[in-house]
Amino acid sequence: MTGTADTMTAEELTYPSDSVVVLAGIPGAGKSTLLDRLFPEHSDRVYDSGRLRDRWMPVFGVLPYPWWRPLLHLTYYAIVLNAMRTGPLVVHDCATRPWVRRLIGWRARQTGRTVHLLLLDVPDDLARDGQQARGRVVRKGSMATHCRRWPQLLDQAVADPAELIPGAASAVVLDRDQANRLEAISFR
Repeated sequence: MTGTADTMTAEELTYPSDSVVVLAGIPGAGKSTLLDRLFPEHSDRVYDSGRLRDRWMPVFGVLPYPWWRPLLHLTYYAIVLNAMRTGPLVVHDCATRPWVRRLIGWRARQTGRTVHLLLLDVPDDLARDGQQARGRVVRKGSMATHCRRWPQLLDQAVADPAELIPGAASAVVLDRDQANRLEAISFR
């Protein structure tokens, strides 16, 4: 485990009560799995586009996912930005899209929230295995883009979190084993 948080142990990460924690990693890294394990009640402070996709699937599932994916992502980010009016919250995002990082940083500044990064650093092959296990595989070209951008983003986050998301105050990097041992993300 590397990085900083308000309080950090091998089992728990604690952040200030005004925090926006961005849980980032390439597709298949285990972000949704970690959120589902740490927040089994699907807390209203946890935002994961997969949960929104699951709610929409009965309606849009007859259409190919690529057709309605842009609407899902637009809706997801609108929900996240609205939720940032109050804290704390945990936001699931791959963090490989610059426009999303700028948007989160802008909204956090606007609402007086502090952004903290929690990055799941998982090798490409383990992430692909994770995609296979959940039955939702990212297109090869899209996955290659995520994987190509990830090492530089990780280096930026460790050197200066605010370089990755404007205004970010801290970054914690976890590998798969460390993520599996994490028992709680809490706010005080």
